[in-house]
Amino acid sequence: MQPILVWLSMHYILGIILLNISLLTGDAEIAKGLLSVEVRNMTRNRDITNYQATRPATPASVTKLLTTGEALEELGPDFQFETTLAYTGEIQDSTLWGDLYVIGDIDPTLGNLQNGDPFLDDWIHRLHEIGIYHIEGRIVADMSKLSDEGYNPHWLPEDIGNYYAPGIYGINYMSNTLRIYLRSGNVGQPAEVLFTNPGNVHINCRVRAGKVQRDYSYVSGKPMVYVRNMRGEIPANRDTFCVKGDLPNPGLQLAEDIKAAIQAVGGRVNGTPTYMMKQGEDQDKLKVICVHLSHPLREIIRDTNFDSNNMYAEAIARYLASRHNRQSTARQAADNLMRYWRGQQLPMTGCVLHDGCGLAPDNKLTAHMVVKLLEHMYRSKYKDDWYDCLPVSGESGTLTHFLEDTRLAGKVHAKSGTLTGAKSYAGYIERPNGDIWSFAILVSDTQVNCHKIQKQIEKYLLSICS
Repeated sequence: MQPILVWLSMHYILGIILLNISLLTGDAEIAKGLLSVEVRNMTRNRDITNYQATRPATPASVTKLLTTGEALEELGPDFQFETTLAYTGEIQDSTLWGDLYVIGDIDPTLGNLQNGDPFLDDWIHRLHEIGIYHIEGRIVADMSKLSDEGYNPHWLPEDIGNYYAPGIYGINYMSNTLRIYLRSGNVGQPAEVLFTNPGNVHINCRVRAGKVQRDYSYVSGKPMVYVRNMRGEIPANRDTFCVKGDLPNPGLQLAEDIKAAIQAVGGRVNGTPTYMMKQGEDQDKLKVICVHLSHPLREIIRDTNFDSNNMYAEAIARYLASRHNRQSTARQAADNLMRYWRGQQLPMTGCVLHDGCGLAPDNKLTAHMVVKLLEHMYRSKYKDDWYDCLPVSGESGTLTHFLEDTRLAGKVHAKSGTLTGAKSYAGYIERPNGDIWSFAILVSDTQVNCHKIQKQIEKYLLSICS
């Protein structure tokens, strides 16, 4: 090609790129915030777009890519979390003269309705197999694998206590979720608490019926305290309406449910169920009955990213840190993620992490760093499991309505992220010629409605993929 044609071609392409990026920067309100964009053709190793790619922005749930990526690389797709059932003392005449222990290993899926295998019936069967029908001692939930801080201190106070921001413990149970059932009357009237599941939590309810069509109520409370406060609005004139909050003490709830299961088949437990946050003196005397295994990690990280499950991501991050720090904290979990990806030679300059799920508004990542992570994982020996754990545009997970009914429906595998004033997407674009593009678009610190930001990002992606 003649030099003049090369020059014209380069400037034509540059003009198109600038025109495309103006779909984002041309919005005055979006332009006032933080914007970091990078799109690369991984197949041909060249940039498609690079706009403020090293500028840090709040990634929201795009943060989960760091957590699930490290988990897959470090633990492998077949890894399973373990929860151990054990006992101390002696078994005589169908009775355990000692304590029954449940030892947690931070499994986020234990007892979950969606993807946690039923296990209580199996545990009762295992107890019967070794001759335990009655317990003279206690049922003890050993939660000592993690510290007792529960909530991440960098989460917003208005988030803490809601189902999407629960405490994380050495034993996590039933998604650490409390279900609160309400009845509402006419608009403006106080809502009535019908019951809770589990049923041992006191609710201070200041929720009213409103002219709303969905849940606008909020739950708050402290770890280990069986009191929850509620405020906000729910739809009017509902006979039953379920609001979800966090479970105050998942380990203790599990111990109580085991006692109930034993009693349901005619057994007795004389001791009061309890929990422990530090290892006791009897640890070396424990006799293992059985070990409950979670689903394989490949399924758990898929659920984490498809549902943008904060509880799963935070528990996984804590588990990764616990391999290096006994009773790991939220701070150690975030530091571990930073250390791991820095060790993979990713450009971490400007990046700040306070959690593993993206709920902390002070998290900061750059589009350049996220694209490098995506390229790293695409070269991983676990590439197929990684690719499969990302939602698909117009089809699945949090991308079900993203780019639906467009030519990019079914062609984008990506993670989304949403916080107030922040909307982000990062993943892969499959091109008609077989090329694979990696991309990260991080928009934050704006006053713009997240739905509007999403629409602008969709227009931008469609324009560069024309």
